[in-house]
Amino acid sequence: MAGACSDDLVTVTPEDDLDHAIELMREHAVRRVPVIDHGHPVGIVSLGDAAMERDPGSALGDISVARPNT
Repeated sequence: MAGACSDDLVTVTPEDDLDHAIELMREHAVRRVPVIDHGHPVGIVSLGDAAMERDPGSALGDISVARPNT
């Protein structure tokens, strides 16, 4: 399944701030960044998370907080 994921995994720690995660998303053109604590995955920061935190009234923020329509 080559090409399904990138070779360089970009991660943050629970101590990193949102600005750092957003900077990494921009720099690496990714929409999600795993949160790693002492070598173990503990969460994920998504572009939608950032939008909800930064600008909840934006279109992306609105979509991110909306209930699923499934």
